Amino acid sequence: MAEERFMRIAIDKAKEGIAKDQEPFGACIVKDGKLLSVAHNTARADPDVTAHAEMNAIRMACKVLNTIDLSRCEIYATFKPCRMCQEACERANISKIYYGAGPEDIGSPPLETSIQIEAGFLRDECLEMLRRARQ
Repeated sequence: MAEERFMRIAIDKAKEGIAKDQEPFGACIVKDGKLLSVAHNTARADPDVTAHAEMNAIRMACKVLNTIDLSRCEIYATFKPCRMCQEACERANISKIYYGAGPEDIGSPPLETSIQIEAGFLRDECLEMLRRARQ
């Protein structure tokens, strides 16, 4: 089964990351049955809090295809993508996410934020800039 094959590739990449003292996460991106990218978490090595396996795999796949549109691509991740990674998948138009385990499997509570968020500062100016960029 192709799904199992690609998940094993992600698992093997996660193990490679573990051997390099990284967090135990791996991911790969596939399009039409062809492996485009495979990556593990490199947040500690880079140091870059956005260097999750999924983000690294997305960056690599975009370079391979020379586009930010990953339509018809699927991502295989060893752990349920966090909100940042899921949003990146959505923005890249990835059609399907396969993952091995999730927070519920390790007894973790749902994610909540402790960051204070204030909205609306110079809203009109920001909206105008966005409108101009979309013309």
